[in-house]
Amino acid sequence: MRMWIDSNTKRYVPVDEDLVIGIVVDKRTEDYRLDVRGPSYGVLSALSFEGATKRNKPKLEIGSLVYCRVSNSYRDAESELSCLSLTYKKGWMTGQAVFGELEGGHMIETSIGYARSLLLPENVVVNCLGRHLAYEIAVGCNGRVVFKFTNL
Repeated sequence: MRMWIDSNTKRYVPVDEDLVIGIVVDKRTEDYRLDVRGPSYGVLSALSFEGATKRNKPKLEIGSLVYCRVSNSYRDAESELSCLSLTYKKGWMTGQAVFGELEGGHMIETSIGYARSLLLPENVVVNCLGRHLAYEIAVGCNGRVVFKFTNL
């Protein structure tokens, strides 16, 4: 059972299995470094996408937004990130994967507590928007939120 104290802090501390939105700040041959608003960057392997192989892997550019999960967090080192879902097995190439690059939409940064409240099923803002607009939303536990409206 995971518990946290809601607060309006803006500093994110990575925790295993948190869902985060990272910004690519560096790309290497086999991995990417992402800013996750934490004390250090996160490392995302190019092969940690559903269906990725050495010959067929995503090509992310610096500044790209990536929805991923924290697979291993370390107190004094870079956290390991992954775009592999533990339950949903759609490949990254189909565009139906849960995790991966977020294309289009608008990103905002909020407090950690507010982002976590957006994940609750009884959230008033999300439910009210859903009654009037068709949209997609990606909420990171690190305070980043990406909205993509389809009928504006």
